[in-house]
Amino acid sequence: MRMGPPGWLTRPLAVRLALVAAAAVASAWSLAGREAPLALSGGVLGVPTAFVAAAFSVDAAAHHRGRGRLSWALMAAYLTLYGGADLLVRVGAETGSALATGTSDVAYLLAFVTGAVALLLYPAVRWQSGMWRPVLLDALVLATGLVQLVHTFVLGTVYGSSVDVTMRVMLTVYSLGSGLAVSLACLLLLRSAGPRRTDVVLVGLAFTAFAVGDSGYALAVARGVDPSWGIDVGYSLGPLLLAAAAAVASTRPTPLRTFRRHLDGGLSPVLPDLVALGALAAAVALAPREAGSVLLGAFTIAVVGVRQLVQTQDAWRLRGVLEARVADRTHELAELTAAYEKLDSIKSEFVTAVSHELRTPLAAIRGSLEMLEDGDAGALPPTALPMISRATRGSERLSRLVDDIIHLERLESGSFGFAPGVHDLGTLVGEAVHSLCSLATEREVRVRLLTSEVEARCDADRVVQVLVNLLGNALKFSPAGSEIEVSSRVDGDHVLVSVADQGRGIPADELERVFDRFHQVGMDDSRQGGGTGLGLTISRRIVERHGGRIWAESVEGRGATFRFTLPLAESGDDGAASVEVDAEEVADHVRDDHGEQPAGHGARHRPQRWAPAQS
Repeated sequence: MRMGPPGWLTRPLAVRLALVAAAAVASAWSLAGREAPLALSGGVLGVPTAFVAAAFSVDAAAHHRGRGRLSWALMAAYLTLYGGADLLVRVGAETGSALATGTSDVAYLLAFVTGAVALLLYPAVRWQSGMWRPVLLDALVLATGLVQLVHTFVLGTVYGSSVDVTMRVMLTVYSLGSGLAVSLACLLLLRSAGPRRTDVVLVGLAFTAFAVGDSGYALAVARGVDPSWGIDVGYSLGPLLLAAAAAVASTRPTPLRTFRRHLDGGLSPVLPDLVALGALAAAVALAPREAGSVLLGAFTIAVVGVRQLVQTQDAWRLRGVLEARVADRTHELAELTAAYEKLDSIKSEFVTAVSHELRTPLAAIRGSLEMLEDGDAGALPPTALPMISRATRGSERLSRLVDDIIHLERLESGSFGFAPGVHDLGTLVGEAVHSLCSLATEREVRVRLLTSEVEARCDADRVVQVLVNLLGNALKFSPAGSEIEVSSRVDGDHVLVSVADQGRGIPADELERVFDRFHQVGMDDSRQGGGTGLGLTISRRIVERHGGRIWAESVEGRGATFRFTLPLAESGDDGAASVEVDAEEVADHVRDDHGEQPAGHGARHRPQRWAPAQS
């Protein structure tokens, strides 16, 4: 990993890259035949660029520690050996010294070994245990494909030429060595995941340039043409790219990437196979039918087949493991489901039994409180009457809670009786509004009806119960002087009923949760009103039993709208009649999920007054 303080080249990345660019310009100038301070020709332009890259590699080593420092130090040695070998080649060509030429070959081989070790040690990825087999197979397939390509386009020509055996060996090592380095860089990027590593990409491009230069040089030697241009282009571009990689590694973080056990995507898993099979196809189309090509092609097919066989075995083994895990989880889920159903049945029985058992003492309590309030047990002091009134309201609320729990349990168990029939929806809406007239008058809220002459197939009592729940909630949260609109219309093969208020609204994240058991939108809703939190839950169950659905819409601060659907009995008239209700009555069975019923509501009803209004 990179560390400080900076080395001898204490310049930022921009200055470093500017120096690399200057070396590139000098190289291009030399290739163009112009005079320049670094103007060299005849295949030794790689000498100054190699030494420049070696200097940048030394700086990168000074900025790193551990494997990074060792890798960049070896890279500097590789570039120094490489530049020195190029210089010896130039000296041998000018003086005819066989010693210089032989020494250059040794330097090239040492440079190849040093560069390979530097690349293998380069801190690009974090190794994981158990990764050796897939990585080895991928490397083998890529290397085989690369060897096939090099043999088809380069080595076939070299082996068919008149060059001596030593030169053939050297050209083979050059071409295959740099090509294998390219395949290793590609494999590291293909098999790893994590932060982007620009330095790794530049290193891979550098060895690609070396591979192109080596292949071009081998072809030029085999064909007896001047290889200077190919050496200058490939062998100067490679060191410059390595210098750029060292500059980036010296000034930028170099976080390790992580080896991926399984390649994902559409192309990545089969990319090594595609490279190998593409190389084989090129060999079949272009290479002569000789023993080396045939053996290499057979080996390529065998390697690809082994990789596919291993991947197939891994896939089947993984499938078996997954199927076993799925079977185990399915068995566990079945056991949990059975246990849950048993617990749910016990809970339902307990709740139902307790609720029924509570009805008798609650009736006795309410009766006793009414007798006390009516004076049947004698006159009570004035201070006792408010206490009796509060106790009466509490017992009524507890009675409603017990009734709601029983209703909900029956709805969820399917034992709740339904008597569906064809009913005029306007009449049902009117009954619900009638039961809440006094509450609307008390709250100074106007109720407007926009109903169509439409009939729905439903249980009238249950639909009225839903409407009372929704209207009761709307009234509790409607400010004085506001308006509640109740509408119904045909929507396809259903009747759509809406109850819209102008209250505080419901937060967006609560629109679905308001139908949960005992859920209150505000923390103080239950405390202020004493609502049970079951009305909307019961309403949802009733609507779903009719084959419809119920949902809430709201813009917080601008009111809420509850809508539900019922099955249409027959086509209705879409012409809406508007009715304004001056309500003065409230029903016994108001269900409220957000607040309690107002004090004093009960069984004493006065006749309501209906006042038709214009739409």
